[in-house]
Amino acid sequence: MERFNIVFIETKNSKQSLLGRTAADFMLREFADFPAAESRIVKEEAMKAHPDGYYMKDAINVILTLDMPLLRKSSIERYVALLRMKKIAMVRLGGKDSASLISIGKADYDGIFVNDEDFLKIDDTKSYNMVYNLLKDRILDFHLSEGVRIVDKTTTFIDDTAKIEVGAQILPFSRIEGDSVVKRGASVSASFVRNSVIESEATVEMSHIVDSCVCARATVGPFARLRGAQISSDCRIGDFVEVKASKLGKGVKAAHLSYVGDADVGDGTNVGCGTVFCNYDGKDKHKTTVGSRCFIGANTNLIAPVVVGDNAFIAAGTTVTRDVEESSFTIGRVKQDTKTMTK
Repeated sequence: MERFNIVFIETKNSKQSLLGRTAADFMLREFADFPAAESRIVKEEAMKAHPDGYYMKDAINVILTLDMPLLRKSSIERYVALLRMKKIAMVRLGGKDSASLISIGKADYDGIFVNDEDFLKIDDTKSYNMVYNLLKDRILDFHLSEGVRIVDKTTTFIDDTAKIEVGAQILPFSRIEGDSVVKRGASVSASFVRNSVIESEATVEMSHIVDSCVCARATVGPFARLRGAQISSDCRIGDFVEVKASKLGKGVKAAHLSYVGDADVGDGTNVGCGTVFCNYDGKDKHKTTVGSRCFIGANTNLIAPVVVGDNAFIAAGTTVTRDVEESSFTIGRVKQDTKTMTK
């Protein structure tokens, strides 16, 4: 069995972030189970100062800069086999002057060099763009092979850290970042999703979702924004609705043009157009609690902290400043006064 010594060199571009991970993260994960007798990470400056100090005479030395996130173990294994077959002492990976190489012992001459796609390194904005797009295609191809429906690879971006279940559908102009999960049967279209869960049969369309959960069969969008929101099953969050740090119960509907902030809203409640949960008094944030099966009329202002009981009805145009009892009717408009205009 071959005896390996592997040395990873930290460079200025090792920490470049691509699709949810740094370049170094991609490489270290790929080589986590590489059968090496020795495995080290060294600074670029240290390697330059003591270039001979990290080789092993009785081993195959694999020296890799941590700025090649496309690199795969299979490529290293292929070139190790080539060294043995062709009786070559060294192969440089990526170019004649590359610091990344494979050598048998400490070779005294340059040997050959190869410049496969795997050995593309991040040097500048142009190389970053090339590596990014090749890596993006690899990630998308993996999901396609697993049974995820991705309609247009060109306009779809999925971080390597995201999990997309078989049977999910990712439609054009979508970006899914961080620790997001899109479950079987869910659909995401033209939306930004970060660190969020989209559960089975939920639909997200042209929306911005961060640190949130959209439960089964809920629909979000178009043009909705969720921040730290818990959207329960069968909810409807419509156009130009923002939900921040709030939990909406089953079947809640906020169809359009509303802000729900720092709130708990009970099952089956309807939040009318133009409703604002007024959570900020200029200094502190306050909570609003709305019960189940309530009707919140259009252009209602709920001045937190306030509690609205179950089955309450709040008339359109009302500003609520005191708690509302269960099964009550609240109206807070100024009486209409219409006068004849004189010419």
